[in-house]
Amino acid sequence: MRRTTAKMRLVNTLTAPAAKARRDPDRVFDKILLTERSDLDGAVLTEEDERSLEHLRWFLHRIAAVESLSGVGWLSVHDMIRTRIGNLFRVRRLQARHPEVRRERIEAPVFVIGLPRTATTLTHKILANAQGGRGPYMWEMDNIGLARTVEEEQRLRRRTQRKLDQILTLSPSWGRIHPVRSDWVEEIYFLLNQSRLHNTMAPMPEYIEFMSTYDARPDYRFVRDTLQILQYRRPTPRWMLKHPDCLGETAAIHAVFPDAKFVWTHRDPHTVMGSMCSMAESLAYLHNRPGSVDPHEIGRTWLRILPEMVDRARRERIKMPRETTVDVSYHAMMADPTRAVPALFEQLDLKWTDADERNLEEALDRPRDQRGHEYSMVHYGLHPAMIDDAFGDYGLFVDNLTAKR
Repeated sequence: MRRTTAKMRLVNTLTAPAAKARRDPDRVFDKILLTERSDLDGAVLTEEDERSLEHLRWFLHRIAAVESLSGVGWLSVHDMIRTRIGNLFRVRRLQARHPEVRRERIEAPVFVIGLPRTATTLTHKILANAQGGRGPYMWEMDNIGLARTVEEEQRLRRRTQRKLDQILTLSPSWGRIHPVRSDWVEEIYFLLNQSRLHNTMAPMPEYIEFMSTYDARPDYRFVRDTLQILQYRRPTPRWMLKHPDCLGETAAIHAVFPDAKFVWTHRDPHTVMGSMCSMAESLAYLHNRPGSVDPHEIGRTWLRILPEMVDRARRERIKMPRETTVDVSYHAMMADPTRAVPALFEQLDLKWTDADERNLEEALDRPRDQRGHEYSMVHYGLHPAMIDDAFGDYGLFVDNLTAKR
């Protein structure tokens, strides 16, 4: 499977001069920050906002220090930082102009959690299309704002789609691993400053340590603030949200959204590891120079991250009411979705309708996780005993859950 194209090599060559800016990440960060601060328009940043910005600066230092980062990789990171800073200021400006948005209630949101490659995307899209359900669209997270005209929405969707198309021309495998379109519901990665998924860009051991003790509540308070804006003066939905990092941050989510429900999808961790590492390898090729990507390092990285996320989630769920978490077997979902999905709706107090039946058929027909991208564990220096040791009895839990279905 091709991870990148010839165009990638050309673009890396052309962007090499611009990538020299990584030598002074503070200058890069401060330039973006100065631009936003020059147009506050009544916006007020809290002490928590300022700390979040400094955490984002710290991350930029970590990624800028990665020797293998390519020109494309650096520009991708730069765009990510600029977007995160811009989103913060945009939300604070909107709150200043429309203080009533803070009174919007985000009621009983559903967070789809689970290890990557466990049908979280499929489950999320089905729930987001439920009657009364709602998920954030890719284009609106790229352009946070109040309700727009139809013409303005179409213009913003086209602009976001052009950005996505540019990525796909550089990494053909990404379109198979995680199909995305500007007008599709998407995960909240684009609203989170910090994420373990940042480690797919490049090896950052210090960042893994940072995330193991990171207080993610400010990130999810920002998610809440953004959702308030997206639902302001529009039909009040029940938000359906998803991002792989949510699995490791259920405590923070529960603190910000006390009435949230978690839909936890489960799959054999042996299968998950190979698929996750393949996804990480594609992103590593997108962000790093040719010849610098080490599959074994990818295996070590994710064998450290994923079991820790599972362990955190299992420890936190017992502190919450039992009905807060709904378990879903990947194998049951994929083997008989017409039975499993209506049962899930019932557990979430969602009404199953003919429209939901049609939405399910459409979701199953869409491109999604494709097994063609999976590589053997050996490619990543892993073997079954290592995975068994890392995940402990979680594999047995998954087996028992599957057997009950």
